[in-house]
Amino acid sequence: MILSDRLWRKIQPATAPFEGVDRKEVEIGLLKGDYQLFESGDSVAITSAFENVLRIGLAGGALDELVDVEKQIQRYAIKEGFTMIEIIGRPGWEKALEGYDKIAVILRKEVGYGLH
Repeated sequence: MILSDRLWRKIQPATAPFEGVDRKEVEIGLLKGDYQLFESGDSVAITSAFENVLRIGLAGGALDELVDVEKQIQRYAIKEGFTMIEIIGRPGWEKALEGYDKIAVILRKEVGYGLH
């Protein structure tokens, strides 16, 4: 088991909008390197790559810790040469994170020009 029960409990509610996404699928994606895991304290986010976009698909935990996780993801995206970060999530994230544009239910941010 690659995800601890504690971390799974944090991101499991975020899987509800995605039919068929379960712990096994997430763990297989992590093992294969298709997904990346970022965490801070008691919070976690799972990302996946789509060409030049790094997408945050699952996240859960405390908002202040998730803002720290998002900064980790930005650094990773810049290092790995991604030009955009997208978040598939609840609309409330647009209020909590700076620099993202609301694109339907997906938030997108250009990266590579330094951290803000």
